[in-house]
Amino acid sequence: MIGKLRPQLYLRHIGHVFRTVEWSYGGLVIEDKSGLLTTGALLRIDGLIDEDTYRHGRSPVLVDIRARVVRVMAEQRQAALMCLKLDDAAYRILNAVENGSRPIQVSQV
Repeated sequence: MIGKLRPQLYLRHIGHVFRTVEWSYGGLVIEDKSGLLTTGALLRIDGLIDEDTYRHGRSPVLVDIRARVVRVMAEQRQAALMCLKLDDAAYRILNAVENGSRPIQVSQV
């Protein structure tokens, strides 16, 4: 559908939670208000949750996503990540959010 906004996600990397600006199965653009991320850095994302569930105080679901920072946009306080690996839990969450259903709750941490 043209003009339909995809629901956003929150992800966790080494204890820091980042909100996505845009996402797909192959990459993410995230808010990086603290300026922690640098171009070329390899990340292990260990938590992922849809925006609605996060806003209701739930913890991220345990996932294993490997990503590389491909671009830092300091003026916008954003970073673009390329996903190198998605585990089954991450894929299920992304698929559920994309299709408008409630993500399956696996291990939460």
